[in-house]
Amino acid sequence: MLQLLLVDDERSVVETLAETIPWETCGITVVHEALSGPMALQIMEDHPVDIVITDIRMPGMSGIELITAINNKWPHVRTILLTGYADFDYAKQAIAQGTFDYLLKPVSDEDLIDSVTRVVNQIKAKWEQVASYQKTLYTLNEHLPLLRANTLNELLRGSTSSALADKLKLLELPFAAGDDICMMLMRMEEHFAEMPGQDSALMEYAICNITSEIMQKDYVIWHARDAHDYIVLVVKPKDSSVARAEAKALLERYAAQIQTNVQLYLKGAISVLVGGWGPFPAQIKDIYENAVTSMRRKMGYGKGLFVTTQEAAETGSVNTLWSLYEPPTLISLLDAGRFDDVEVKIRHIFRDMLEAGSEQDVPEQLIEAYHVLAGAFSYIIHKNGKQLSTILSADAMKFFRAPAYTTASQLMEWSIRILQAIREDADQELKDNHSMIVRSVRSFIDANLAKDVSLPAIADHVHLHPVYLSKIYKAETGEPLTEYVYRLRMEKAAFLLRTTPAKVFEISETVGYNNTAYFIRVFKKFFDVTPQEYRGDDEGR
Repeated sequence: MLQLLLVDDERSVVETLAETIPWETCGITVVHEALSGPMALQIMEDHPVDIVITDIRMPGMSGIELITAINNKWPHVRTILLTGYADFDYAKQAIAQGTFDYLLKPVSDEDLIDSVTRVVNQIKAKWEQVASYQKTLYTLNEHLPLLRANTLNELLRGSTSSALADKLKLLELPFAAGDDICMMLMRMEEHFAEMPGQDSALMEYAICNITSEIMQKDYVIWHARDAHDYIVLVVKPKDSSVARAEAKALLERYAAQIQTNVQLYLKGAISVLVGGWGPFPAQIKDIYENAVTSMRRKMGYGKGLFVTTQEAAETGSVNTLWSLYEPPTLISLLDAGRFDDVEVKIRHIFRDMLEAGSEQDVPEQLIEAYHVLAGAFSYIIHKNGKQLSTILSADAMKFFRAPAYTTASQLMEWSIRILQAIREDADQELKDNHSMIVRSVRSFIDANLAKDVSLPAIADHVHLHPVYLSKIYKAETGEPLTEYVYRLRMEKAAFLLRTTPAKVFEISETVGYNNTAYFIRVFKKFFDVTPQEYRGDDEGR
């Protein structure tokens, strides 16, 4: 959605246009108002304006000068000129400079809406072009390392799809189903581990460059940083005819050389584990989980260690519930308010428990799952400044005080009920917050009706972005905020006309219109009669 700026030295002109035109139907969400060229330029410094509608004749900086300044600094901004017949020569100059359109004053609502709609369509067409294949391809190349890393992390978590082959081709990764692969884990030690995020990422990049330099002759390498902050490398021999034993021996020699070069050139230690082998992608998750377990069991907190494939041999089935801990975690999903995804994850956890767990495993896994789930639920409730008892029913609280589940189904149903209670509380809190915002907005408008009650001014008062405020207000009331201001002004004007002897020009100023002629025009548009006809007398202005 787009933002528009109205510029005219007559306040009544910009306020009337801001209030009476149904901007949202044209694709405009925020309307800014400026009473001079310098004010307009300042607004454009602070807000991402897309369209400017400006008068030609203004004191200080003319509309032509304003358009020239806009073209120099914001060439993407479209401009529409309001002009009288006497200024037509100036309008031709502006058109020569790239002005989208010019409209003769007094401009009708229909002509203005038509012009703005056409420029909005032009802007949309431009962005559709930007999102074309070439642009998408360029963006893909720019983000290729991140996309590759994200895809590898998905595979490590066991997420695969029928479109994997096409995705690998798009990401230029020469891996295919059935390829014999091995996995290496690297853990950055010493001062590497103490570096801030950006410096740590640079070290990861440097380590992977050293790895590629050493191994690229014989291996295809695909790497990513995992949830444990390990550097995970999936490697595949370039020569598929090489025996696995020979490929393993060469890989171990390369791994030791990588460790030495990192110490020599980057002045830091890494621990390296060469994991198991298996077909891609069927066993990649199992290989990874066994490698992580071996890293923990064999290396612990030691630094600069090296574990070969023989030392990292499988030690039996791993029966922990990986889905409990794999990113995104329950806590991160609850923090983000992604309640639908939390429910999906909960159901996934219990499905994994029943499908993969043995009869001996399930009771142990139920204990593990309960403590993780109860901890996550307690965390989010307490983080929101509330006690469990204020959110949960007495029946739900029993599980916290004395867990009484005997089956996976019981624990899952309890978890879903707790999640539903947290979701309902969050929805109510959001609704209460939005209602408070609406009350604050209306109070501000009522107190400042004769002053600046434009959308940016109101948004500034409640400390929200104008677009966000506009959406909240319409969602809560069913009415655009600008229409509420317009309606309130007209209703107050009608009340004053009925109940006071004030002159029309006095009432016009009271409701925020400095130009009485414009006030009469918008009043008639709202009530289908002039203020004098509404009052039922022939008073003059």
